[in-house]
Amino acid sequence: MKTIKKVVYAGIFKKIDDIPELRIELGELFDHKSHKEMVAYSLLLGQHILNITNMERCDEIMECFEINKKWLNGETGKGFAKFQIARNAAGKLLNLARDEKDPIKENIYRIMAQIANTPHVKNHALWASDYVIKLINKLYPNNFDEIKKERELQIELMRSV
Repeated sequence: MKTIKKVVYAGIFKKIDDIPELRIELGELFDHKSHKEMVAYSLLLGQHILNITNMERCDEIMECFEINKKWLNGETGKGFAKFQIARNAAGKLLNLARDEKDPIKENIYRIMAQIANTPHVKNHALWASDYVIKLINKLYPNNFDEIKKERELQIELMRSV
């Protein structure tokens, strides 16, 4: 039987079940991607999560997608304006997460908050990927195959941008 290793992610979670080799591969791809490519990746990742969970596309989630699309098209301004727009959208999603009783929905709001912040700092796209693994752990406890499938899909999505 294969075992899932516990991986420590500084600043996000204490431990999550993951496949370190695939997480490292994703990180290496990330290192060679531009900020724009990571915003495009985060949009693909967000759509993927909404599709697999059938999560309702509330106004806050739609705003997250719109901010990323506008940033990609150069419509959100520079410097502080870009930062503030992303932070405001992420803050709304984090408020929803704090108030949510369903742990799956809470996790989805946290993923979307990371995606909303990606125009500010590209690292948020990678952190969103890690939150997705946390979600997969909740949806499929102790299921190595689902975790592997998700990380491989993330790698494929990142390669596509």
